[in-house]
Amino acid sequence: MDVLLKANKRLNRSILGLRKQISWLNFASQEDTAWINVLVIVFLVLGLIGILNHEMWRDELQAWMIARDSSSLIDLYNNLRYEGHPSLWYIFLYAITKFTDNPLAMQLFHLLIASGTTYVFAKFSPFTKLQKILFTFGYFPFYEYHLISRNYSLGILLIFLFCHFFTQQQRNYLLLSVILAFLANTNVYSLIIAISLAITIVFEKFCTKSSATKRLNFTNIAILTCGIAIAIVQIIPPTDAKFQGIAKQDLTPINHINYLLFTILPSVWKSYIPIPNFLNYNFWNTNAFINDSSSKLILLCICLLSLLLLLSAIALFNQKPVVLFAYTFGTCLLIWFAYEKFFGSLRHHGHLFILFIACIWISTFYPESNRPVISFIKGAAKFLSDRKNQYVNFLLCIHLLTGIYAYSMDLIYPFSASKEVAKFITDSQLQNNLIIGSQDNEVSPIAALLKQPIYYFESSRYGSFINWNQRKNLDFQAVAPTKLNRLIQQDNRKSLLILSHKLNQEIPGLHLTEIYNSSQSIAPGETYYLYQVESKTGV
Repeated sequence: MDVLLKANKRLNRSILGLRKQISWLNFASQEDTAWINVLVIVFLVLGLIGILNHEMWRDELQAWMIARDSSSLIDLYNNLRYEGHPSLWYIFLYAITKFTDNPLAMQLFHLLIASGTTYVFAKFSPFTKLQKILFTFGYFPFYEYHLISRNYSLGILLIFLFCHFFTQQQRNYLLLSVILAFLANTNVYSLIIAISLAITIVFEKFCTKSSATKRLNFTNIAILTCGIAIAIVQIIPPTDAKFQGIAKQDLTPINHINYLLFTILPSVWKSYIPIPNFLNYNFWNTNAFINDSSSKLILLCICLLSLLLLLSAIALFNQKPVVLFAYTFGTCLLIWFAYEKFFGSLRHHGHLFILFIACIWISTFYPESNRPVISFIKGAAKFLSDRKNQYVNFLLCIHLLTGIYAYSMDLIYPFSASKEVAKFITDSQLQNNLIIGSQDNEVSPIAALLKQPIYYFESSRYGSFINWNQRKNLDFQAVAPTKLNRLIQQDNRKSLLILSHKLNQEIPGLHLTEIYNSSQSIAPGETYYLYQVESKTGV
């Protein structure tokens, strides 16, 4: 009897301890949920303040105008032929434009996507709380893919959703295939990452003995293949497209090497260490250590540091073959695209860093292999593995400082003067004039905000969004006398000329009166000069 009583007491204590443990876990879960909600709300509020003070530039409004001015989905597809992007983002915008023509709706939609990305990252990623905060308010999530409304944020959301579902013990390959198919159709950089992740899945199936890949079947592979094929068909330029990629056929072998080492490879540094030129008002897309006047010695140092960053990532993943494959294959594809087709800007290079973050996330799913993939960096891999959090924290701290700086600059100074100029034209009741713009791509955001077509000098047409195949690079000063005179004579309205550069000399046969000079913009080329144009008597 005493034995039974003692056993009963032990059982009661165990049950009580289990209840306390469950209670503590519930409290911890509630605490985590509350913390995540606060993080997302702060991100959302700061984002709302940011977009209400962000003047959209030409690339943001180009997508909006294409969606707004397309009469059908088929027309939308035709208008995208020379854009070089798949259509998913444009389809969302097309749907929004059926309810409103105010581009603020695009910004709010983009803010929801960016906030959703923050929630997924904070809720499901394996990073520490500190790392989640640092990343959330870092340069790419907080500024480049947050305040600036492009298709990149949608791609980041899908990448993180893939990471979450890929690292589940019971994988749903149908869901993963659908996510990758959509990811491939957001932009060309997401397409490259989608291809890398898709091939990684196949690599894992055939090169490892993981039981997780047993549910990968023909249907999943078919969905993946179709999604990627649809994206590729859309981004391949038509045969008549003027831009088919970077022309390097005239480069000598040594110049090819210089281009790869001193132009392409430093994009890794720019992505991982995005420190802008703080002394430059036009800080956007700059790097404190790289500019047009950088010496060969500085560029060589940046090249070596870029290699060091790549080797550090490789060392981190050295004992996880699947992750190492995903990282090296994806990074090589991104670098190849920059070298072979389009170099791009910081927003494009940022996908190198996003891929690095995604691979760290995925790496938590795999145990370390006893045999490193690359044996001669075993020591470096062990050193970095023991200090992974410190290394990641260091990178994320740099991103945080840059993100706060960029956000603050965007609040204080106009990103584009297009909004200011559109308001001046409307307030001065000049919108009914013959409005002529040059350079056409740089003045196009004014057409979006005025909600009316203007005459594009380089395209020789009235329009809203830019058709990249119709425009020509012109010497404005040389062709303006003939072209402007002809336009003025054909149209009886008063003429307003909007230029993205200041005129330094008179145009023969024309009388130009400067009536407005906009504020300086952060985005290059979007500081404007407005002139009233009249034909001189006797011309």
